[in-house]
Amino acid sequence: MGTFPLPSNFRGAPASDISGCVDLHMHSMYSDGENTPEYLVDWARNLGLQAISLTDHDTTAGFERASKRGQKVGVEVVPGVEISVKLSGGTFHLLAYYYDPSDTSFEATLRDIADKRETRNRKICESLAAHGMPMDYDEVLSEAGEAVVGRPHIAAIMERKGYVQSRQEAFDKWISNDGPCYFEKDTFGPQEALAFVREHGAVPVIAHPIWLNRGGLDKTEEYLKQLKEWGLMGLEAVYPDQDEVWTEGLKDISKRLDLIVTGGSDYHGFKVRPNTTLGHGEGGGFHVPSSVLNSLKQARQRAQA
Repeated sequence: MGTFPLPSNFRGAPASDISGCVDLHMHSMYSDGENTPEYLVDWARNLGLQAISLTDHDTTAGFERASKRGQKVGVEVVPGVEISVKLSGGTFHLLAYYYDPSDTSFEATLRDIADKRETRNRKICESLAAHGMPMDYDEVLSEAGEAVVGRPHIAAIMERKGYVQSRQEAFDKWISNDGPCYFEKDTFGPQEALAFVREHGAVPVIAHPIWLNRGGLDKTEEYLKQLKEWGLMGLEAVYPDQDEVWTEGLKDISKRLDLIVTGGSDYHGFKVRPNTTLGHGEGGGFHVPSSVLNSLKQARQRAQA
């Protein structure tokens, strides 16, 4: 099965702490992650996880490989994808669970989003060149390989060419959402995105609500209430990049708004997110109980009714 490393700041939570748990947010080489779908499934099996969801950005290309491996080693693989949604001043991410893998129109729409992502990426490269950091877009395509091209691939080339000391520096100084070389993607608005996911019988869940930048839990709840009216069914309340105040606050919001709670590590790989590991989140001590999966399955029944 291979070896499964831990990040340098891992606090030592034993694997038994997450045995039987789930991880419903991770990325593979098909978007901006580093590992194959099979590796992620094998790692989940090694940790004793009951189920995972491979939620690559705007693509489901890795699902079949993950699903086949999951059937072989006894890990349930939930169909999932993380969709980019346009928001004033940037984007937010919408997780869509239990889409139909055979739904060709769902796939076609995701491909259209990926095409618009490429247009945005080319603009970023042109802007970097104007700032004295030229790169050939073919280099970006080569870096991405089979994956949907994203900013992490651009950051990798910036690091390789010596424009920055690390990929994180590339984001912090140049290509983050408020960076001088950032361009928004031409993609769904929130209402359109939620309608798309619901029309295809999938369960829409807002990813990492703490990143919505609404100005605190109260403002976040106001916005989530609007999203609920448009079809939102859940929120990712269990997430490693937030403290206990936010986690418990989001769980309380989910109860008031009758939204399900999900959770995941958002694992990409140690080059992209150096302190985050599968199942454990950032540094350990993080886990998503299997009851979350049960709630998600109940939501699927409602979405497909």
